Amino acid sequence: MSEPHNEISAIDISYILDNPWGLTKSEWRLHDQTSVNNTLLEVSRRLKLTLEDGYSKIWKTLNNEPIAILGGYKIEAKKYETFFIASKHMDDHALKLSFDMRRILKEKAAIYKGYSCGLYSTSDHPSQLSWFRFLGFSYFPEGNLGNTRYFEYKAR
Repeated sequence: MSEPHNEISAIDISYILDNPWGLTKSEWRLHDQTSVNNTLLEVSRRLKLTLEDGYSKIWKTLNNEPIAILGGYKIEAKKYETFFIASKHMDDHALKLSFDMRRILKEKAAIYKGYSCGLYSTSDHPSQLSWFRFLGFSYFPEGNLGNTRYFEYKAR
């Protein structure tokens, strides 16, 4: 089984980018080495933002291989943005990680009442809407950017 960890290194991010989950590959547009390098920089930038006023978590296999990274950071007063990136191991751990992510979001919502947390997704997976709903996000089509869907979690 997998357990969440707190320390996230560039090696962890690189492992995920070199061994992406199918949805991660399309979501982060990992088409060539340039896009992989750009995504490494972008995920590293976002992780840095989580240190200021946010959260991050990494899950690893028992062999210490990264499964997924979840992070969130403040973008304005009472508004956060979240991101998720996963490796090929996600298929074997999706159910447990989904429950862990839902628990983390509920814990954060209890602390940050009145805040919202948004995310953009380009995934075309048929279960996308139901998975985000399971996590606690609502779909807001008015926030869409082209073919990128906008979801938001409201802490009540």
